[in-house]
Amino acid sequence: MKNISKESMGENKLDAIVRAVFCTMLENTRDMVFVKDKNLQYVAASLPFVKMVGKEKTEEIVGHTDGEIFEDKQLAQRYVADDRKLIRGNKNLINYIEPITEEQGSARYGSTSKYILRDETGECIGILGITKDITRDYHVRQHYQQELKYLFELPEDAYAVSYIDVDDWRIISQRRRRIQNGTLQACNTVEELCRAAVASFVDPKCEAADFYRGFTAKMLRSIYAEGRSSLSFEYQRYLTDSSISWVHNDIRFLTDVDSGHLCVMLSANDISAQKQEEEKWIMAAKMDKMTMILNRDTTMDMIRQVLLDNSEKKHALLMIDVDNFKKLNDTLGHQAGDEFLIKLAHTLKDNFRKQDVVGRIGGDEFWVLMRDIESVDQVLQKSRELYDIVMQLCEGYKKISLSGSMGISFYPQDGRKLDELYEKADKALYEAKRNGKAQVVLAHTNKG
Repeated sequence: MKNISKESMGENKLDAIVRAVFCTMLENTRDMVFVKDKNLQYVAASLPFVKMVGKEKTEEIVGHTDGEIFEDKQLAQRYVADDRKLIRGNKNLINYIEPITEEQGSARYGSTSKYILRDETGECIGILGITKDITRDYHVRQHYQQELKYLFELPEDAYAVSYIDVDDWRIISQRRRRIQNGTLQACNTVEELCRAAVASFVDPKCEAADFYRGFTAKMLRSIYAEGRSSLSFEYQRYLTDSSISWVHNDIRFLTDVDSGHLCVMLSANDISAQKQEEEKWIMAAKMDKMTMILNRDTTMDMIRQVLLDNSEKKHALLMIDVDNFKKLNDTLGHQAGDEFLIKLAHTLKDNFRKQDVVGRIGGDEFWVLMRDIESVDQVLQKSRELYDIVMQLCEGYKKISLSGSMGISFYPQDGRKLDELYEKADKALYEAKRNGKAQVVLAHTNKG
Protein backbone atom coordinates (compact mmCIF):
# COMPACT_ATOMS: atom_id res chain seq x y z
CA MET A 1 0.00 0.00 0.00
CA LYS A 2 3.03 2.24 0.08
CA ASN A 3 2.41 3.27 -3.56
CA ILE A 4 -0.59 5.39 -2.59
CA SER A 5 -0.76 8.38 -0.30
CA LYS A 6 -3.74 7.80 1.94
CA GLU A 7 -3.77 11.41 2.99
CA SER A 8 -4.06 12.71 -0.57
CA MET A 9 -6.54 10.17 -1.98
CA GLY A 10 -8.60 9.44 1.10
CA GLU A 11 -9.23 5.86 2.27
CA ASN A 12 -12.95 6.20 1.89
CA LYS A 13 -12.71 7.11 -1.80
CA LEU A 14 -11.41 3.80 -2.97
CA ASP A 15 -13.18 0.55 -2.84
CA ALA A 16 -10.97 -2.07 -1.15
CA ILE A 17 -10.91 -4.37 -4.18
CA VAL A 18 -10.20 -1.58 -6.64
CA ARG A 19 -7.49 -0.30 -4.34
CA ALA A 20 -5.85 -3.75 -4.17
CA VAL A 21 -5.98 -4.13 -7.97
CA PHE A 22 -4.46 -0.69 -8.45
CA CYS A 23 -1.63 -1.36 -5.99
CA THR A 24 -0.90 -4.74 -7.60
CA MET A 25 -0.74 -3.06 -11.01
CA LEU A 26 1.67 -0.39 -9.76
CA GLU A 27 3.94 -3.01 -8.21
CA ASN A 28 4.07 -5.26 -11.30
CA THR A 29 3.65 -3.13 -14.43
CA ARG A 30 6.57 -2.42 -16.76
CA ASP A 31 4.99 0.86 -17.80
CA MET A 32 5.67 4.21 -16.18
CA VAL A 33 2.44 4.97 -14.29
CA PHE A 34 1.77 7.97 -12.08
CA VAL A 35 -1.13 9.71 -10.37
CA LYS A 36 -1.20 13.44 -9.60
CA ASP A 37 -3.74 15.44 -7.64
CA LYS A 38 -5.30 18.58 -9.14
CA ASN A 39 -2.40 20.64 -7.74
CA LEU A 40 -0.07 18.44 -9.81
CA GLN A 41 1.57 16.78 -6.82
CA TYR A 42 2.34 13.10 -7.16
CA VAL A 43 0.20 10.78 -5.06
CA ALA A 44 1.20 7.42 -6.61
CA ALA A 45 3.74 5.96 -9.04
CA SER A 46 4.98 2.66 -10.42
CA LEU A 47 8.58 1.57 -9.90
CA PRO A 48 9.49 2.05 -13.62
CA PHE A 49 8.34 5.67 -13.32
CA VAL A 50 10.39 6.11 -10.16
CA LYS A 51 13.45 4.78 -11.97
CA MET A 52 12.76 6.98 -14.98
CA VAL A 53 12.96 10.17 -12.92
CA GLY A 54 16.20 9.00 -11.33
CA LYS A 55 14.84 8.06 -7.90
CA GLU A 56 14.99 4.84 -5.88
CA LYS A 57 11.83 4.87 -3.80
CA THR A 58 8.22 5.95 -4.31
CA GLU A 59 8.46 8.05 -1.15
CA GLU A 60 10.91 10.33 -2.96
CA ILE A 61 8.15 11.24 -5.43
CA VAL A 62 4.87 11.18 -3.54
CA GLY A 63 3.96 14.65 -2.27
CA HIS A 64 6.34 16.39 -4.70
CA THR A 65 5.89 18.23 -8.01
CA ASP A 66 7.74 17.83 -11.31
CA GLY A 67 9.85 20.87 -10.55
CA GLU A 68 11.04 19.22 -7.34
CA ILE A 69 11.87 15.74 -8.65
CA PHE A 70 13.26 16.33 -12.16
CA GLU A 71 16.82 17.55 -12.58
CA ASP A 72 15.99 18.69 -16.10
CA LYS A 73 13.97 21.80 -15.24
CA GLN A 74 13.03 22.45 -18.86
CA LEU A 75 11.51 18.99 -19.09
CA ALA A 76 9.70 19.54 -15.79
CA GLN A 77 8.22 22.81 -17.04
CA ARG A 78 7.04 21.06 -20.18
CA TYR A 79 5.26 18.35 -18.16
CA VAL A 80 3.55 20.95 -15.96
CA ALA A 81 2.44 22.98 -18.97
CA ASP A 82 1.03 19.84 -20.63
CA ASP A 83 -0.89 18.86 -17.49
CA ARG A 84 -2.40 22.30 -17.04
CA LYS A 85 -3.44 22.34 -20.68
CA LEU A 86 -5.01 18.90 -20.19
CA ILE A 87 -7.08 20.06 -17.22
CA ARG A 88 -8.13 23.29 -18.95
CA GLY A 89 -9.14 21.45 -22.08
CA ASN A 90 -11.06 18.90 -20.03
CA LYS A 91 -10.11 16.17 -22.53
CA ASN A 92 -8.02 13.02 -22.16
CA LEU A 93 -4.70 12.80 -24.04
CA ILE A 94 -4.09 9.49 -25.83
CA ASN A 95 -0.75 8.12 -27.11
CA TYR A 96 1.14 11.38 -27.07
CA ILE A 97 4.82 10.99 -28.09
CA GLU A 98 7.10 12.96 -25.79
CA PRO A 99 10.71 12.92 -24.60
CA ILE A 100 11.50 11.27 -21.27
CA THR A 101 14.69 11.43 -19.23
CA GLU A 102 17.91 10.45 -20.99
CA GLU A 103 19.66 7.17 -20.25
CA GLN A 104 23.47 7.27 -20.27
CA GLY A 105 23.36 10.39 -22.37
CA SER A 106 21.03 8.94 -25.02
CA ALA A 107 17.63 10.45 -25.82
CA ARG A 108 14.54 8.42 -24.91
CA TYR A 109 10.92 8.73 -25.95
CA GLY A 110 7.64 7.65 -24.43
CA SER A 111 4.09 7.19 -25.64
CA THR A 112 1.97 8.80 -22.94
CA SER A 113 -1.76 8.69 -22.30
CA LYS A 114 -3.20 10.98 -19.60
CA TYR A 115 -6.68 10.68 -18.15
CA ILE A 116 -8.54 13.22 -16.05
CA LEU A 117 -9.68 11.71 -12.72
CA ARG A 118 -13.06 12.93 -11.49
CA ASP A 119 -15.05 12.62 -8.30
CA GLU A 120 -18.72 11.64 -8.12
CA THR A 121 -19.77 15.16 -9.12
CA GLY A 122 -17.56 15.18 -12.21
CA GLU A 123 -15.06 17.58 -10.68
CA CYS A 124 -11.39 17.06 -11.62
CA ILE A 125 -9.43 15.62 -8.70
CA GLY A 126 -6.25 14.60 -10.49
CA ILE A 127 -4.50 12.97 -13.45
CA LEU A 128 -3.62 9.36 -14.24
CA GLY A 129 -0.67 9.01 -16.60
CA ILE A 130 0.61 5.88 -18.33
CA THR A 131 3.85 6.09 -20.35
CA LYS A 132 5.36 3.29 -22.45
CA ASP A 133 9.06 3.50 -23.37
CA ILE A 134 9.03 3.46 -27.17
CA THR A 135 12.61 4.66 -27.73
CA ARG A 136 13.58 1.70 -29.90
CA ASP A 137 10.33 1.75 -31.88
CA TYR A 138 10.61 5.53 -32.24
CA HIS A 139 14.06 5.29 -33.79
CA VAL A 140 12.95 2.44 -36.04
CA ARG A 141 9.98 4.50 -37.24
CA GLN A 142 12.14 7.60 -37.74
CA HIS A 143 14.62 5.55 -39.77
CA TYR A 144 11.78 3.96 -41.71
CA GLN A 145 10.18 7.32 -42.49
CA GLN A 146 13.55 8.72 -43.59
CA GLU A 147 14.06 5.78 -45.93
CA LEU A 148 10.57 6.19 -47.37
CA LYS A 149 11.27 9.90 -47.87
CA TYR A 150 14.37 8.86 -49.83
CA LEU A 151 12.19 6.58 -51.94
CA PHE A 152 9.41 9.03 -52.68
CA GLU A 153 11.47 12.20 -53.09
CA LEU A 154 14.34 10.52 -55.03
CA PRO A 155 17.41 12.74 -54.44
CA GLU A 156 19.04 14.38 -57.45
CA ASP A 157 22.04 12.04 -57.54
CA ALA A 158 19.87 8.90 -57.31
CA TYR A 159 18.31 7.66 -60.52
CA ALA A 160 16.73 4.45 -59.25
CA VAL A 161 15.35 3.20 -55.92
CA SER A 162 13.64 -0.14 -55.30
CA TYR A 163 11.87 -1.09 -52.08
CA ILE A 164 11.63 -4.87 -51.56
CA ASP A 165 9.69 -6.83 -48.92
CA VAL A 166 12.02 -9.72 -48.07
CA ASP A 167 9.40 -11.74 -46.19
CA ASP A 168 6.80 -11.49 -48.99
CA TRP A 169 9.59 -11.48 -51.62
CA ARG A 170 8.10 -8.78 -53.80
CA ILE A 171 8.92 -5.31 -55.05
CA ILE A 172 6.71 -2.90 -53.13
CA SER A 173 7.81 0.14 -55.10
CA GLN A 174 10.36 1.17 -57.71
CA ARG A 175 11.18 4.67 -58.88
CA ARG A 176 13.53 5.68 -61.69
CA ARG A 177 14.88 8.86 -63.19
CA ARG A 178 16.68 9.30 -66.50
CA ILE A 179 20.29 10.42 -66.46
CA GLN A 180 21.41 11.74 -69.81
CA ASN A 181 19.52 9.36 -72.13
CA GLY A 182 19.35 6.24 -69.99
CA THR A 183 18.26 4.76 -66.69
CA LEU A 184 17.86 1.31 -65.12
CA GLN A 185 15.42 -1.24 -66.49
CA ALA A 186 11.92 -1.27 -64.99
CA CYS A 187 11.18 -4.57 -63.20
CA ASN A 188 8.04 -6.18 -61.79
CA THR A 189 9.56 -9.02 -59.76
CA VAL A 190 12.66 -9.45 -57.59
CA GLU A 191 13.94 -12.17 -59.94
CA GLU A 192 13.56 -9.88 -62.92
CA LEU A 193 15.40 -7.11 -61.07
CA CYS A 194 18.33 -9.42 -60.29
CA ARG A 195 18.55 -10.71 -63.87
CA ALA A 196 18.54 -7.15 -65.21
CA ALA A 197 21.22 -6.12 -62.74
CA VAL A 198 23.55 -9.02 -63.58
CA ALA A 199 23.07 -8.49 -67.33
CA SER A 200 23.97 -4.80 -67.03
CA PHE A 201 27.36 -5.16 -65.31
CA VAL A 202 30.32 -4.15 -67.45
CA ASP A 203 32.50 -6.53 -65.44
CA PRO A 204 30.49 -9.75 -64.93
CA LYS A 205 33.03 -10.91 -62.33
CA CYS A 206 32.72 -7.87 -60.03
CA GLU A 207 31.62 -8.23 -56.40
CA ALA A 208 28.22 -6.68 -57.08
CA ALA A 209 27.51 -9.22 -59.83
CA ASP A 210 28.19 -12.07 -57.40
CA PHE A 211 25.90 -10.42 -54.85
CA TYR A 212 22.96 -10.15 -57.25
CA ARG A 213 23.47 -13.67 -58.58
CA GLY A 214 22.98 -14.93 -55.02
CA PHE A 215 20.23 -12.42 -54.18
CA THR A 216 17.68 -14.50 -52.21
CA ALA A 217 15.56 -13.96 -49.13
CA LYS A 218 17.71 -16.48 -47.27
CA MET A 219 20.92 -14.62 -48.15
CA LEU A 220 19.49 -11.27 -47.10
CA ARG A 221 18.24 -12.62 -43.77
CA SER A 222 21.67 -14.15 -43.17
CA ILE A 223 23.40 -10.80 -43.78
CA TYR A 224 20.91 -9.02 -41.52
CA ALA A 225 21.35 -11.66 -38.80
CA GLU A 226 25.07 -10.86 -38.78
CA GLY A 227 24.19 -7.40 -37.51
CA ARG A 228 24.80 -5.57 -40.79
CA SER A 229 22.30 -2.80 -41.50
CA SER A 230 23.69 -1.88 -44.91
CA LEU A 231 26.24 -2.68 -47.58
CA SER A 232 27.31 -0.98 -50.80
CA PHE A 233 29.07 -1.58 -54.11
CA GLU A 234 30.63 0.57 -56.81
CA TYR A 235 30.74 -0.70 -60.37
CA GLN A 236 30.24 0.23 -64.02
CA ARG A 237 26.86 -0.51 -65.51
CA TYR A 238 25.16 -0.33 -68.90
CA LEU A 239 22.06 1.86 -68.90
CA THR A 240 18.99 1.37 -71.09
CA ASP A 241 20.55 3.46 -73.90
CA SER A 242 23.71 1.26 -73.82
CA SER A 243 25.77 4.08 -72.30
CA ILE A 244 28.07 3.19 -69.38
CA SER A 245 27.70 4.79 -65.97
CA TRP A 246 29.62 4.42 -62.73
CA VAL A 247 27.11 3.42 -60.04
CA HIS A 248 27.19 3.54 -56.25
CA ASN A 249 24.69 0.92 -55.11
CA ASP A 250 23.40 1.06 -51.51
CA ILE A 251 21.52 -1.85 -49.95
CA ARG A 252 19.91 -0.81 -46.65
CA PHE A 253 17.87 -3.04 -44.33
CA LEU A 254 14.83 -1.77 -42.45
CA THR A 255 11.79 -3.16 -40.72
CA ASP A 256 8.35 -2.20 -41.99
CA VAL A 257 6.71 -0.57 -38.96
CA ASP A 258 3.23 -1.76 -39.94
CA SER A 259 3.82 -5.35 -41.05
CA GLY A 260 7.04 -6.00 -39.11
CA HIS A 261 8.54 -7.53 -42.26
CA LEU A 262 12.23 -7.29 -43.08
CA CYS A 263 12.69 -5.04 -46.12
CA VAL A 264 15.59 -3.74 -48.20
CA MET A 265 15.97 -0.43 -49.97
CA LEU A 266 18.16 -0.58 -53.08
CA SER A 267 19.37 2.77 -54.41
CA ALA A 268 21.53 3.49 -57.45
CA ASN A 269 23.47 6.75 -57.55
CA ASP A 270 25.35 8.12 -60.55
CA ILE A 271 28.99 8.70 -59.54
CA SER A 272 30.45 9.00 -63.05
CA ALA A 273 31.60 12.59 -62.55
CA GLN A 274 33.22 11.67 -59.23
CA LYS A 275 35.00 8.70 -60.81
CA GLN A 276 36.23 10.83 -63.69
CA GLU A 277 37.70 13.30 -61.23
CA GLU A 278 39.32 10.48 -59.27
CA GLU A 279 40.74 9.05 -62.49
CA LYS A 280 42.31 12.42 -63.30
CA TRP A 281 44.11 12.45 -59.95
CA ILE A 282 45.18 8.82 -60.34
CA MET A 283 46.53 9.47 -63.83
CA ALA A 284 48.28 12.64 -62.66
CA ALA A 285 50.12 10.57 -60.05
CA LYS A 286 51.20 8.11 -62.76
CA MET A 287 52.49 10.68 -65.22
CA ASP A 288 55.87 12.33 -65.61
CA LYS A 289 54.98 15.96 -64.89
CA MET A 290 57.17 17.46 -67.61
CA THR A 291 56.60 15.13 -70.56
CA MET A 292 53.14 13.85 -69.53
CA ILE A 293 53.95 10.24 -70.36
CA LEU A 294 54.24 7.51 -67.73
CA ASN A 295 56.77 8.16 -64.97
CA ARG A 296 59.50 5.73 -63.88
CA ASP A 297 57.58 3.87 -61.15
CA THR A 298 54.41 3.48 -63.20
CA THR A 299 56.34 2.35 -66.28
CA MET A 300 58.15 -0.36 -64.34
CA ASP A 301 54.98 -1.47 -62.52
CA MET A 302 53.05 -1.74 -65.78
CA ILE A 303 55.84 -3.69 -67.51
CA ARG A 304 56.01 -6.15 -64.60
CA GLN A 305 52.23 -6.61 -64.78
CA VAL A 306 52.37 -7.27 -68.52
CA LEU A 307 55.06 -9.91 -68.04
CA LEU A 308 52.98 -11.52 -65.28
CA ASP A 309 49.64 -11.46 -67.11
CA ASN A 310 51.01 -12.33 -70.56
CA SER A 311 53.82 -14.74 -69.74
CA GLU A 312 52.99 -16.92 -72.74
CA LYS A 313 53.47 -14.04 -75.20
CA LYS A 314 56.64 -12.49 -76.68
CA HIS A 315 57.63 -8.90 -75.81
CA ALA A 316 60.50 -6.49 -76.48
CA LEU A 317 62.02 -3.85 -74.18
CA LEU A 318 63.45 -0.81 -75.96
CA MET A 319 65.75 1.56 -74.07
CA ILE A 320 66.20 4.92 -75.82
CA ASP A 321 68.84 7.45 -74.80
CA VAL A 322 69.61 10.90 -76.26
CA ASP A 323 73.24 11.26 -77.35
CA ASN A 324 75.00 14.51 -76.26
CA PHE A 325 71.95 15.71 -74.30
CA LYS A 326 74.12 17.31 -71.60
CA LYS A 327 75.73 19.47 -74.31
CA LEU A 328 72.24 20.66 -75.31
CA ASN A 329 71.50 21.80 -71.75
CA ASP A 330 74.93 23.43 -71.39
CA THR A 331 74.72 25.23 -74.75
CA LEU A 332 71.07 26.28 -75.10
CA GLY A 333 69.90 26.00 -71.50
CA HIS A 334 67.62 23.68 -69.55
CA GLN A 335 64.45 25.13 -71.04
CA ALA A 336 65.59 24.10 -74.53
CA GLY A 337 66.52 20.69 -73.13
CA ASP A 338 63.07 20.30 -71.56
CA GLU A 339 61.36 21.29 -74.80
CA PHE A 340 63.33 18.64 -76.70
CA LEU A 341 62.42 15.92 -74.19
CA ILE A 342 58.74 16.88 -74.41
CA LYS A 343 58.86 16.60 -78.22
CA LEU A 344 60.64 13.26 -77.99
CA ALA A 345 58.11 11.92 -75.47
CA HIS A 346 55.20 12.89 -77.72
CA THR A 347 56.99 11.33 -80.69
CA LEU A 348 57.40 8.04 -78.84
CA LYS A 349 53.81 8.06 -77.62
CA ASP A 350 52.45 8.74 -81.11
CA ASN A 351 54.50 6.02 -82.81
CA PHE A 352 53.58 3.05 -80.64
CA ARG A 353 50.36 1.14 -80.15
CA LYS A 354 47.98 1.94 -77.34
CA GLN A 355 48.72 -1.46 -75.80
CA ASP A 356 52.48 -0.73 -75.62
CA VAL A 357 54.01 0.81 -72.49
CA VAL A 358 55.87 4.11 -73.07
CA GLY A 359 57.53 5.92 -70.18
CA ARG A 360 60.32 8.25 -69.12
CA ILE A 361 62.72 6.53 -66.75
CA GLY A 362 64.71 9.65 -65.91
CA GLY A 363 66.76 12.40 -67.54
CA ASP A 364 66.98 11.68 -71.27
CA GLU A 365 66.25 7.94 -70.98
CA PHE A 366 62.97 6.43 -72.16
CA TRP A 367 61.62 2.87 -72.14
CA VAL A 368 59.12 1.22 -74.45
CA LEU A 369 57.71 -2.27 -73.97
CA MET A 370 56.33 -3.59 -77.25
CA ARG A 371 53.71 -6.13 -76.23
CA ASP A 372 52.69 -9.32 -78.00
CA ILE A 373 55.25 -9.13 -80.78
CA GLU A 374 55.26 -11.67 -83.60
CA SER A 375 58.97 -11.69 -84.40
CA VAL A 376 62.35 -10.00 -83.93
CA ASP A 377 62.00 -8.62 -87.48
CA GLN A 378 58.84 -6.76 -86.41
CA VAL A 379 60.80 -5.04 -83.63
CA LEU A 380 63.75 -4.30 -85.91
CA GLN A 381 61.44 -2.69 -88.44
CA LYS A 382 59.80 -0.56 -85.75
CA SER A 383 63.17 0.41 -84.24
CA ARG A 384 64.46 1.57 -87.66
CA GLU A 385 61.31 3.67 -88.18
CA LEU A 386 61.68 5.13 -84.70
CA TYR A 387 65.39 5.78 -85.25
CA ASP A 388 64.64 7.77 -88.42
CA ILE A 389 61.95 9.80 -86.64
CA VAL A 390 64.26 10.58 -83.70
CA MET A 391 67.04 11.63 -86.05
CA GLN A 392 64.64 13.96 -87.86
CA LEU A 393 63.78 15.49 -84.51
CA CYS A 394 67.49 15.98 -83.82
CA GLU A 395 67.99 17.77 -87.17
CA GLY A 396 67.09 21.05 -85.51
CA TYR A 397 70.12 20.76 -83.24
CA LYS A 398 72.94 20.14 -85.76
CA LYS A 399 75.47 22.32 -83.93
CA ILE A 400 75.19 20.03 -80.89
CA SER A 401 75.17 16.76 -82.86
CA LEU A 402 72.13 15.36 -81.08
CA SER A 403 71.21 11.78 -81.93
CA GLY A 404 69.56 8.74 -80.39
CA SER A 405 70.89 5.36 -79.34
CA MET A 406 68.80 2.29 -78.60
CA GLY A 407 69.30 -1.01 -76.82
CA ILE A 408 66.71 -3.81 -77.16
CA SER A 409 66.13 -7.02 -75.20
CA PHE A 410 63.51 -9.72 -75.81
CA TYR A 411 61.14 -11.68 -73.56
CA PRO A 412 61.53 -14.54 -72.86
CA GLN A 413 64.89 -15.36 -74.50
CA ASP A 414 66.78 -12.51 -72.77
CA GLY A 415 64.99 -12.94 -69.45
CA ARG A 416 61.62 -13.53 -67.80
CA LYS A 417 61.87 -10.73 -65.25
CA LEU A 418 62.12 -7.00 -65.78
CA ASP A 419 65.47 -6.82 -64.02
CA GLU A 420 66.90 -9.36 -66.45
CA LEU A 421 65.48 -7.59 -69.50
CA TYR A 422 66.70 -4.25 -68.21
CA GLU A 423 70.24 -5.59 -67.66
CA LYS A 424 70.43 -6.98 -71.22
CA ALA A 425 68.92 -3.90 -72.86
CA ASP A 426 71.18 -1.61 -70.84
CA LYS A 427 74.26 -3.52 -71.99
CA ALA A 428 73.05 -3.26 -75.59
CA LEU A 429 72.55 0.48 -75.17
CA TYR A 430 76.03 0.84 -73.70
CA GLU A 431 77.42 -1.03 -76.71
CA ALA A 432 75.60 1.36 -79.05
CA LYS A 433 77.15 4.34 -77.24
CA ARG A 434 80.62 2.77 -77.20
CA ASN A 435 80.52 2.02 -80.91
CA GLY A 436 79.94 5.63 -81.89
CA LYS A 437 76.33 6.37 -80.84
CA ALA A 438 73.35 6.94 -83.19
CA GLN A 439 72.63 3.23 -83.62
CA VAL A 440 70.41 0.35 -82.52
CA VAL A 441 71.87 -2.77 -80.82
CA LEU A 442 69.99 -5.97 -79.95
CA ALA A 443 70.84 -7.71 -76.68
CA HIS A 444 71.42 -11.17 -78.13
CA THR A 445 73.82 -9.78 -80.78
CA ASN A 446 75.74 -7.82 -78.16
CA LYS A 447 78.91 -9.65 -77.18
CA GLY A 448 79.99 -7.10 -74.59
